[in-house]
Amino acid sequence: MIPTPLRGVLFGTAGLAVLVAAWHIVAVTVYQRANGSAGPVPPPLPVVARAVSGLIGGSYAEGLAATAGAALTGYAVAVVIALGLGILVMISPPLGPFASQLGVVAACAPAAAIAPIVVLLSPSGSRAVSVVLALLAVEFPLIIGVLLGLRSAAPAQLDLVHAYGGGAWTAIRKVRVISAIPALLAALKLAAPAAFLGAMTGEFFTVGVDEGAGRLLISQQYVGDYTGMWAIALLATVVSALGYGAVAGLGRLLAPWTSHTGSLR
Repeated sequence: MIPTPLRGVLFGTAGLAVLVAAWHIVAVTVYQRANGSAGPVPPPLPVVARAVSGLIGGSYAEGLAATAGAALTGYAVAVVIALGLGILVMISPPLGPFASQLGVVAACAPAAAIAPIVVLLSPSGSRAVSVVLALLAVEFPLIIGVLLGLRSAAPAQLDLVHAYGGGAWTAIRKVRVISAIPALLAALKLAAPAAFLGAMTGEFFTVGVDEGAGRLLISQQYVGDYTGMWAIALLATVVSALGYGAVAGLGRLLAPWTSHTGSLR
């Protein structure tokens, strides 16, 4: 009998192998040019080789680091806003619909409409648009995760706090925050890849910014370097996955008791 964690790794590896095999077959059968050179969909091996050489050369690493910095800033601001709204809703429950609608608005705001406005409001060379798009990409799941978590406290525990004279703030500190950790960790995990992709999208609108995964993608597209474009896309996917894994690992380290809830898987 294969243990469940090992079985998950095996299935995940098999799924990844099938995806790479399908990629290779499509690249060499559909998109390969008559002279044998790679077309718009290059095979996986040259893409991986370009990604590695770009990282070693430093150009890709600098771009990814710049995008990750903007993503982390937007992510951190979104977490602070979500936690602040969650605490306000627990203190004043009528604010619940307002907080939820704010998250919905953030999720529905089209990047193509918001980005030019942010560019006009920010100085040239600023990464504000990447930060804002990263924030908008993660605000909704974070607000929902915080509200669900804070509301998941057991009524008996809340009654005990109130029976000893504690108010809403005491209930938040003593009961609700602990109860919210599994849902909050789940939301933080989902938000980590979205923040990076939001920041990368913002770089398509930036003015006066030369570094970033999005800017690298644009430059490769301009010269028709398909392998370079796929290499950057591959590295962006890896960085997003690493963000997801980092939050999951940090959750296991700081809150190991939540692993049985599935929030850290």
